[in-house]
Amino acid sequence: MYAETDFLLALIKDEDWLGDAAETVYREHQDELWTSQFTLIELLLVAYREKRDTERVVTNAANLVEVRGDVDTVVSAATYVEDHGFTPFDALHLVESNGDTIVSSDDTYEDVTPRLDLKTVDGE
Repeated sequence: MYAETDFLLALIKDEDWLGDAAETVYREHQDELWTSQFTLIELLLVAYREKRDTERVVTNAANLVEVRGDVDTVVSAATYVEDHGFTPFDALHLVESNGDTIVSSDDTYEDVTPRLDLKTVDGE
């Protein structure tokens, strides 16, 4: 069974109106549940929006059910959100760039990775 974001949020949050139902489903179907990296990305966004610990939310979710896809990228991105103040998508871009130069006008990447600043390029 595919575990969607609201199910995992109900398990992770201290108080959630779906919490009891989610716990029942989890107890009865724990071995059948799985999710994708996209659910973890959505959890990253929700945690960021709600000013929660993004790294903890993503890691906890990944420990609850099998995740099919690239878990490490999302967990690494969550760490950059927590430790360096990145937005979720900037953190995902940084991790995916794998040390390659990022072409962007965004100062977020300064002092973290090589960047070609679009603001310094003369257009034709």
